[in-house]
Amino acid sequence: MLPDTIRFCAGDSAFIEIKQNYDNYSSVYWNTPNGIITNTNKVPAMLSGKYQVKAFSAYFSKQLKDSCYVKILSRPRSALKDTSLCRGTTVLLNAKNEGLYYLWSTNEKTQKIKVSAAGKYWVKISNGVCSVTDTIFVRSISGSNAQLIGQSTFCLNDQNKTVSVKVNTGTKIMWNTGATSPSIAVTKEGTYWVTTEFNNCGPQTDSVDVILKVCECEMMIPNSFTPNEDGRNDYFFPVTECEYSYFSMSITDRWGNSIFTSNQINSKWDGRFKGNLCPEDIYIYKIESVEKGTDKKQNRSGHISLFR
Repeated sequence: MLPDTIRFCAGDSAFIEIKQNYDNYSSVYWNTPNGIITNTNKVPAMLSGKYQVKAFSAYFSKQLKDSCYVKILSRPRSALKDTSLCRGTTVLLNAKNEGLYYLWSTNEKTQKIKVSAAGKYWVKISNGVCSVTDTIFVRSISGSNAQLIGQSTFCLNDQNKTVSVKVNTGTKIMWNTGATSPSIAVTKEGTYWVTTEFNNCGPQTDSVDVILKVCECEMMIPNSFTPNEDGRNDYFFPVTECEYSYFSMSITDRWGNSIFTSNQINSKWDGRFKGNLCPEDIYIYKIESVEKGTDKKQNRSGHISLFR
């Protein structure tokens, strides 16, 4: 007369019903978890538990008795939240709702799955009666994208020997020299490495090998001279064995005032300005040159100490 068990999801509605006919003189008596209900062939299943019914009718040769158990099941809960994925890594998606049945858009049937690509994923979670479908968007984010040239070669006399790492704005940087800037000056040969981190994607490490060499047109530039007319080190001038299609040398004081200029490769500064001896101080030189047969312009600058 009644099914043994009725299962349905919380929030849904269900009824327990006697299918047999009975006349106006019949009596129906229900004993339910919600109380006693009489004179109806159908009752709502509002609470989990045992539902019992007794029916008396002229159609029945004897009293009818039956019972049914109602189980109201909780619906699975949506548990996925949009997340991000660092490029080159995986992220774990967890449907939670332990012990239930799962079907992912990837055709996997476990509670947790690993994904390595950005996109839209869904999972259907079921307890055998109730089910819910949840969706998650996984977006891809980049790490620091650190990029170093594997090898950098500099001339010994280059004034600006620097190596740099290209990174996204906001990246944390740490060189093995202790520097935290994108570029560092190098003074000796060796391997320089840098660790970068961005977007909580974990540290990335890269390195560059620095090589120093004597270039064909190396220009040797002193950092001091003593113009005291003793015949030793009385002039400031660069020493080179190369020929240049263009040459320019200028000297300024610490305030930027021009002291000496020349376009002659063999020119020398005698430590004077307009015939007068300059005071002991530190001066700044700037030398521009283009080697014959090339279009490469080299800029050199630095400090000269004048002593007497």
